Amino acid sequence: MQDVKTPVTRFAPSPTGFLHIGGARTALFNWLFSKKYGGKFILRIEDTDVQRNNEDAAGAILSSLEWLGLNWDEGPFYQSRRVEVYKKYAKMLVDRGFAYRCFCAQERLNEMKKDQKETERALFAYDRRCCGISKDESDSRAGSGEAHAVRFKITGGAPVQFNDMVHGGVSFNRGILDDFVLIKTDGKPAYNFAVAIDDYEMGVTHVIRGDDHISNTPKQILIFNALEIAEPRYGHVPMILGEDKTKLSKRHGATSLGWYEQAGYIREAVINYLALLGWSFDDKAQYFETAELIEKFDEKKFGKTSAVFDVKKLDYFNQQHLKNMNIDSKASLIFDYIKRFMPSFKYEEKYFTHEYFKKTLLALGDRLRVLPDFAVYASFFFIDNLEYGAELIERTLKGMSPADACGAIEKIITILE
Repeated sequence: MQDVKTPVTRFAPSPTGFLHIGGARTALFNWLFSKKYGGKFILRIEDTDVQRNNEDAAGAILSSLEWLGLNWDEGPFYQSRRVEVYKKYAKMLVDRGFAYRCFCAQERLNEMKKDQKETERALFAYDRRCCGISKDESDSRAGSGEAHAVRFKITGGAPVQFNDMVHGGVSFNRGILDDFVLIKTDGKPAYNFAVAIDDYEMGVTHVIRGDDHISNTPKQILIFNALEIAEPRYGHVPMILGEDKTKLSKRHGATSLGWYEQAGYIREAVINYLALLGWSFDDKAQYFETAELIEKFDEKKFGKTSAVFDVKKLDYFNQQHLKNMNIDSKASLIFDYIKRFMPSFKYEEKYFTHEYFKKTLLALGDRLRVLPDFAVYASFFFIDNLEYGAELIERTLKGMSPADACGAIEKIITILE
């Protein structure tokens, strides 16, 4: 990286749902980038969509980031608490002639959308009815309390261009852009406007995000240009796909990061695997500790094709990281996991100690794929009186008499001793 000495990155989720795999990878890439170059990582919650916000989701996002160890240097900042800031910049753009107030009722806009849909127009385009209203009339109507939105005025000119960290040179013809909304009729900021203003005010220098956002970039750049401020450097990474090569969704299994924590995956393995979904160090190296990832991370090695999320591969990564983990750390991890997530695990209190967990893990070897496997392989170590169902006994004895079975067990004990 040569253009900025101290980068500032950000992760800006919307609390409309829990943190998913794609969002976690976005956060990780921004975090790794800032750590690699000694910069800052900011957390911003984009919560202006009041109807879709989920209070539980907001807390779960913070918890998931903390579980991964992606600690932020500043934040969390909440857009819902910055509405007056956005209004200030919107007024500035109106006064400078880069934006105008739109007094059209929602019913009229809906009718326009319906008509354009019938003519098979791909994207809605506002007909600019309010663009010609004089500033005096606009100020007067707004001052009297008439409901209105604020729209950015698209003018002719050269294509909007930027140099993407992943895709290289990207260009958008202004003719495909609509006079997009900056401030909605309810006074809330539209997505692209709030993002641009926040990135500027928070000093964001680099934005790494999914390439589904690439069409938002020209609008944000136009806002920066109108305010005569420099835009961040953008990098749009390809989306994560399911094994059937379609966009990752619930039909491919769990996508919420919280599920993986509860299912017994460890943060080191998840971070390692997520980092390799769209980035690679070389053709051979796969297993990295987090410190190694920070050291080796290189934005020039972002892939240009979509990565495929494979749970079986994540299982293997998890097993390898557990295998290489320090025995004390592994014992503490499983000790805490059972207390937190496995209330049905039966044990005698005298056995539930850190030291006993260490001895048990040494006996198990490298069998563990995920943390709940410990209960599968080791539950009998923790209780004195084992109970076996009649069916299991019958299937195991296979015709042996109880006396013969006891004799066989006594011989096994002798051999083991």
